[in-house]
Amino acid sequence: CVRIQGKGEPGTNGGPRGDLLVAVMISADPAFERDGYNIFSDVVISYPTAVLGGEVKVKTVDGEVIYEVKPGTASGTRVRLRGKGMPTLRNPQTRGDHYITLIVDIPTKLNNEQKEALMEYDKTLTGEEHKHPKKKGFFK
Repeated sequence: CVRIQGKGEPGTNGGPRGDLLVAVMISADPAFERDGYNIFSDVVISYPTAVLGGEVKVKTVDGEVIYEVKPGTASGTRVRLRGKGMPTLRNPQTRGDHYITLIVDIPTKLNNEQKEALMEYDKTLTGEEHKHPKKKGFFK
């Protein structure tokens, strides 16, 4: 509730006006999740963008911004966009951060040309690390 002093009902017997209480409801946005002054969202990137790097458009509460994805970015990587969250109540110049989680879109339907290109790429990878990556265990 927000209290606005002196803007409510008139007082009894000529007394001062009361306070107006305003209930504020904030509706959820399907694109964003809020925690205090920080905003969280997911951004889907293509497999080539994850491997090679590149620019992606990120929707923020103030509009779109461009983020430069680093080459070799793994799915689930969380990135902070400083000062792109919600403004604070006491000082609107101070803002929270916007955290994005990069989700790599792995293609499930490839045509023959795409499959062959991936198989050719796979052949260029050498060594036992590629065939059987070591699992790091607690006791090893």
